[in-house]
This record gives sequence, C-alpha cells and structure tokens, in this order.
Amino acid sequence: MQITFWGVRGSYPVPGAATVRYGGQTSCVEVRSASGESLIVDAGTGMRALGNKLAGEAQGRPGHYHVLLSHVHWDHIQGLPFFSPAYIPGTQISVYALLTAADELNQVIGGITRAEFFPQPLASVPANFDFHQVEPGVEFTIGAFTISPIALNHPFGSVGYRIDGDDASWAYVSDTAPFDQVLHKQHFLSGPEPLSTTDQTSLVAMRAALVERLRGCDTVVYDTHFLPEEYAKFPHYGHSTPDQALDICVEANVRRLVLYHHAPSHTDDQMDSIAASYLAKGALRGVEVLTSFEGMSIPIGSAPSFDEPTRPGTGVHDVPQVPK
Repeated sequence: MQITFWGVRGSYPVPGAATVRYGGQTSCVEVRSASGESLIVDAGTGMRALGNKLAGEAQGRPGHYHVLLSHVHWDHIQGLPFFSPAYIPGTQISVYALLTAADELNQVIGGITRAEFFPQPLASVPANFDFHQVEPGVEFTIGAFTISPIALNHPFGSVGYRIDGDDASWAYVSDTAPFDQVLHKQHFLSGPEPLSTTDQTSLVAMRAALVERLRGCDTVVYDTHFLPEEYAKFPHYGHSTPDQALDICVEANVRRLVLYHHAPSHTDDQMDSIAASYLAKGALRGVEVLTSFEGMSIPIGSAPSFDEPTRPGTGVHDVPQVPK
C-alpha cells in the first residue's frame, strides 16, 4: 500500500505564505493498493486537488470512489462538493461514516450543498451517491482492503480506521482527545466536565480498544493538533498532542507515527521545530515519527529508517514518491 496526503490541517484551511511547505488544506488522505485500488479517507479541502488528479486519470470515464469519513465536522467534508469526479455522469461515490445523532448521513452531506450555500444541490450532481453506516469494532471489506472502524473521543462522535491490505497495515486516527480528562458526548463542551465512574470506565475501555486495534500496525496517522502547552488550555476541544499519540503508539507496538491534523495557527517554521523535536523523541522510544505535509507519499510496510534525507530548509523527512 501507499498513502498520499492531500490535506493535513485541522479546523479550517489556511493556505498562504506561512504554510507553503506543509500546506494549508484540511484533512484528506489517499490510499492505493499494489494493484491500483484506492480509498479516500476524509473529505476536507484537500479533496479538491485529489479529485482533479483522479478525474485526469479517468479521462472522462465514470469510476467508483470510496470515501471513509472520520466524522462530519466541516473541516472533514468541505471538499466533497468540489470533487471533480462527482461531475462525471455514471460515477458512483460510496461514503462511509458513523450515523450522527442529529440526522442521517445523507442529509448531513446533502445539507452542505443546499441552495443557500452552493449553486448545485447534491441531488442534481451527475454522480450517484450511496451512504453506509460504520460501527466501531465491525470490520468490512472494500476490494483489496479490510477496514476496522475504531471509536474515538470527540464531540458528537468520531471514528478511526485500521486498514489492512497488501500484507501490511496502517491506521487513521483523527479526530480524538486523549482518554483521561474528558469524555466527549453528543454536545460541545465549554470546559472539562466532572467524570462519573461510568465515564471513567468508558474512557478506559475506549483507550484499550484503540490500542488493541492499532497493535502491530506499520504506520499510524494520528491527530496531533496541539502542543502540550496548547492542550493544557483547551483539553475539551477534542484533539491530542504528539506526546499523547506517541504514548499510544509505543503501547501498541506501532513502527511509525505520522503527525497529522496540524493546528491552523502553526506556521511552517513552527512545524519544522515540531518535526525535529518529535523525530528525536520517537527515536528514543523506538518509533519513527514523520510529520505530514501536502504531497507526502509513503509506502506502508517498508523497513524502518531514522536517517532519511530531509528537504532543504525544513528539517522534515522528504519521503520518496512511490510509482503508482
């Protein structure tokens, strides 16, 4: 397998002079098997550029695209209306996500293309959409991929995915808070709320299930939105730090951690510092730590290396592109 990052930011897009090297588009990752089958994980604004590439490959022919959503917050679905293959007649787009508490998934996705917001409603797009509910702990298969959904700790619910294929495995864990101070439910919190005994038991069980699902993964892409000092101010926002992600990966015997869902306020220079710091911290704990940037493409299942070349002036790994 190979994964390619088309959007690596959280919360909202921030393209501009301060985010040139790491990119400013929101969450979207492409997965390719050795045989050329593909999945799309999350549909943030990075999905627009991915769609243009896929439409070019299709040369006007309809295809079938599978989109795994972590959840339906805006920064994870905003790219869907701008996905070029959706405007090729005969195209099939299958969307997989948790069933939200407030509404059914097709109504949530359709809502972002209402006439008040967008010139073409979902119902009139040439592609056909179908929607599938996923359940944590219930595996399913799409072509060459076996997919295991994982419950995460985020307002209104979020789900991660372990994806196995080509005799290798990786996981996508975004968005999630850690599993100690806050248990997120079907509302946004104004601050940390007292944890009942039941809440504490739920958090322990959720963390244990995540570690078990990640156990032995080659690569884990993890929500590392906050630095520790930032998290201390906002423990109720539903996001994690690189240190918290590294603890999970060490416990699960993960080979490689990829920092992801970067805070929109983190500039390229700050990201360089984060990348260098956690590359070193990871090496001390036996985990290779990469920092995602738009266009980064990495093979899943390759031999570990802690001395890969860096891009000039960045201090971040320049991972070679793998031919598709």
